Amino acid sequence: MAVERKEVQLKVPFSTLRELIEQLGPEDMLRLREWLDERLAEHEDELMLANPQIMAEIREAQAEYEAGDYVSLKDLEAELKQGT
Repeated sequence: MAVERKEVQLKVPFSTLRELIEQLGPEDMLRLREWLDERLAEHEDELMLANPQIMAEIREAQAEYEAGDYVSLKDLEAELKQGT
């Protein structure tokens, strides 16, 4: 006999989630951090594209590059060597 499984979705207030996380030990907090970092990395591009400030900074950097307003790594290394 097959057992039917149903998916249950819970909505947990952020404050409750925070309280639960604060009860974790350091090792579990580290494991949670690693898991969150992995999940965030999966969504990093879409998060950046949805942020108007980041997009404005990207457009500004592209415009500066196209205008030739940048310092190459080679030139920067030479400047740093001269400064020391």
